[in-house]
Amino acid sequence: MNMYRDLIINLAIFISFLTVSGQFFKSRPMYANFSMKVVGGLIGGVLGSLLMSFSIQVTDTTIVDLRNFAIIVVTLFGGVTSGIITGIVIAINRFAFFGINISSTTALITLLLLPVICGIIAQTKLSNAYKFFFMTVSQMIVFYIAVAFLISDFNKLITLYIYYGAISLIGGFIIFQICNFIVHSNENFRMLKESAEKDYLTGLNNVRQFDTIWNTLVNTAIEKQERLSLLLIDIDHFKKINDTYGHQTGDMVLKQLGTILKNTSRSFDIVSRNGGEEFSVILPDCPNHQAIELAEKIRKAVENYDFNISDTDKINITVSIGISTFPDTTDDWHTIIKRADDSLYTAKRLGRNRVSSYVS
Repeated sequence: MNMYRDLIINLAIFISFLTVSGQFFKSRPMYANFSMKVVGGLIGGVLGSLLMSFSIQVTDTTIVDLRNFAIIVVTLFGGVTSGIITGIVIAINRFAFFGINISSTTALITLLLLPVICGIIAQTKLSNAYKFFFMTVSQMIVFYIAVAFLISDFNKLITLYIYYGAISLIGGFIIFQICNFIVHSNENFRMLKESAEKDYLTGLNNVRQFDTIWNTLVNTAIEKQERLSLLLIDIDHFKKINDTYGHQTGDMVLKQLGTILKNTSRSFDIVSRNGGEEFSVILPDCPNHQAIELAEKIRKAVENYDFNISDTDKINITVSIGISTFPDTTDDWHTIIKRADDSLYTAKRLGRNRVSSYVS
């Protein structure tokens, strides 16, 4: 009875950690970058160390825990780096809790070996369910080999094998189901968030995200008394492209133009597709003369670019760009977008393929 109670406690601790840490990785997964992998490894280390304090009593003289599953989870979803960090943290606390002896030394070897084995399995093309299963079996084998050096009583060893195998399979199944649910929930959240902020075709910010960022940067410019410039960019004769080559070709042109705008703008500029063939570039801390230079750079880059519309065919397009700068060309932040739009209209009226800046 104590074993079942202890198993439930271990699972409750594990599930609680998964739920809380799942919120931490909601916006960015554990594998996103090195920092996230380190954080994931440390969280796994804390979890594994805590599980050692709530061991499962399988017999009067034998205890086990689910610490190895902390390594399995972080290695599966964060990689070998996360798994090794988790193993090191658990090993350090193993020495701190129980001292240095043959058992803790064996545990150290196990804790450092397991992330490597799990990392190899994680690199396969198997589904996560199969990866988790083979990781579980692998940690059972590693555990069985390790305890064989520590326990000489054959009957106790067989009993431990049976109990640990059952606990690993049952506990592992429950842990994977919870992990899988949290990971998929987070992936769906990120997809919904991206679809709400990004243009589906170009991957640029959509008009909703443009409005959010614009309001933030306007307030920042006012508070810090910085200049803020806005470029509104429109493809010349885009309707003719759609009518001549079809909407699929038009979409290809839009995607390639989005790439040009990102590559030509400064790294911290905000590039958006505001709708149809209209794009925008927000230029933080940028005076009007510099905005004109950047707009001209964009105009020339587009004019000189060969847009692929098939494996063999290319076309050339041009853009018109309207500029407004706060406070250089307007000191009323409410009118910045309107002034840039007026400038864009002027560029169109004067013959297209040109840059026009509003003059107050």
